[in-house]
Amino acid sequence: MLWKIFLAIITVFLFKVWIDLLRNEAIFVPLPKNTIRKMLRVAKISDKDIVYDLGCGDGRVLVIAAKEFGAKAIGIEKSYLLSKIAEWKIKKEKLDDKVRIINKDFFKVNLSNATVIFAYLSKKINRKLEPKLKRELKKGTKILSASHEFNSFKLVKKFKTGHFYSYFYIV
Repeated sequence: MLWKIFLAIITVFLFKVWIDLLRNEAIFVPLPKNTIRKMLRVAKISDKDIVYDLGCGDGRVLVIAAKEFGAKAIGIEKSYLLSKIAEWKIKKEKLDDKVRIINKDFFKVNLSNATVIFAYLSKKINRKLEPKLKRELKKGTKILSASHEFNSFKLVKKFKTGHFYSYFYIV
């Protein structure tokens, strides 16, 4: 009986991935924790920062930003299931006072309070996101992007993270 439930969950997950690929959206592929740490170190994240993770998935960026770097963190995740998993991780790590999850499309959330934007999206979504970031982010806001570039912002550093490059910008 348990294997049938597991099979049903896997089927739903794979169907969701397939639909996201058809819509050309970023799919949930968790970044290795060492990659996240390296990206946050490059941007010199501190307890003075408010890190917004766009498409936060299971919340791993938020946990590391809050627990290891002292930052406040806000994760925005469109998937109800992934947002609940992220909330569970935040509670488990006792980070409720430093981390918040918003279950919404990040295109519909005001990002102006961010001092840091963290993104592991797709090339197409990054291009679509640029005008919103230009409109809403304050001068000096840091942007970290794994694997895909933003063309409209001043590149501070391109650096190797595992099998791909990551990018650090300042607005």
